[in-house]
Amino acid sequence: MSMNLKLRLAKPEREIPLPTVSRLELDEAVFHQLEEWAGNMNLIAVHETTGLALACQLNRTALSATPDAMQQECALYVLISEWPAESDGELVFSFDKKAKPDVTPIERTNRPWRDIPGVHLEHQEENARVVVCIEGAMFTRYLYSPFVGKPYYYPMIGPNGKSLLQDAPDDHLHHHGLWWGHDDVNGHRVYHEFRGEGRQVHRSFLAMFGGPVFGQITSLIDWRGENGELLLTETRSVRVYNLPPEARAVDLCTELHAVNGDVHFGDTKEGGFPFIRVNEQINGHHTGRLTAASGKQNESEIFGTMTEWVDYSGTIYNQVEAGIAVFTHPSNETFASQWFVRDYGPFTPANFHFCGGKQLPDQETLRMKHRIYIHQGDVTSGLVRQRYEEYVQPLPFEVFTV
Repeated sequence: MSMNLKLRLAKPEREIPLPTVSRLELDEAVFHQLEEWAGNMNLIAVHETTGLALACQLNRTALSATPDAMQQECALYVLISEWPAESDGELVFSFDKKAKPDVTPIERTNRPWRDIPGVHLEHQEENARVVVCIEGAMFTRYLYSPFVGKPYYYPMIGPNGKSLLQDAPDDHLHHHGLWWGHDDVNGHRVYHEFRGEGRQVHRSFLAMFGGPVFGQITSLIDWRGENGELLLTETRSVRVYNLPPEARAVDLCTELHAVNGDVHFGDTKEGGFPFIRVNEQINGHHTGRLTAASGKQNESEIFGTMTEWVDYSGTIYNQVEAGIAVFTHPSNETFASQWFVRDYGPFTPANFHFCGGKQLPDQETLRMKHRIYIHQGDVTSGLVRQRYEEYVQPLPFEVFTV
């Protein structure tokens, strides 16, 4: 069967850092045509003049979910790795396909996934974890043991193989890399991990898959009180893109579902959706600096203020300058929300203290979308502002019929 569809990409007027990932919503007929033509092979887009091949990924699993099932989409994702030489205007790509790689890990080696391209997820049920690898190197792990107070992600590895996160520092043992929590949910504490407090319990996976452009984990998590009573159910989606260590991007979708009556989040600073604890080497007491989109810096200026993003950058072990930023999505109910930041390392874009608490009526859902951006260099050389613009306005492209 011949392919009568092509991809058109226009070089933008504004600066777009590369590599980047763009998404196009397709109608069902076009999606089905591409899906059927690709069969069990990977889809690629090939520039008709230079032969540059861009990885593509057809996807039906959205980032959003209900407690019962994933939401659906018909979308094409393209990993734009570079611009073809001498291309100032419109670029046209033909679709092609190539065999999917073997994704069988090598047994009993330190890096069993080292030869697997794209984003690969290895579910190790006996260890209650999912290892997420990008181009053969571990990036992060989802840790969901029932013997810890809450599921979380750790590490997140960026430039020079260094983690931008810290897990369970001795001053705050409940700070676990990338985690979620709140210390007053209908009067129950689901944040610290002291004796006799509530817990977050991983129930199941709604989605778990890898691919040439991205991989995704969507977990179903019950928030329970100290006696096991169900407070709410969360669907937590984490999408990891196939981008290099110098410019990692991770999309988050946090959805809190009031499935068992009204949920009241009390007015407390002890909470975040999500919370990040940065590597100690880049916190504000060592080499790090907090910078907001507003231009304000460090805890004294940023705490409680409204801004679209906050970046934490510094030097890790005197080896590499790197940072981690969190972006808020314009669709969020509290877009450019008031930020909780501390010079000693934790920060979050969604903290209900600044709005006097939050009420979630029975059977309703609160949805929050964010992006984590890990980069080499500081907030300027790491192109944080440009990457935020890319997040809210991705590079457009179209699929057309010839």
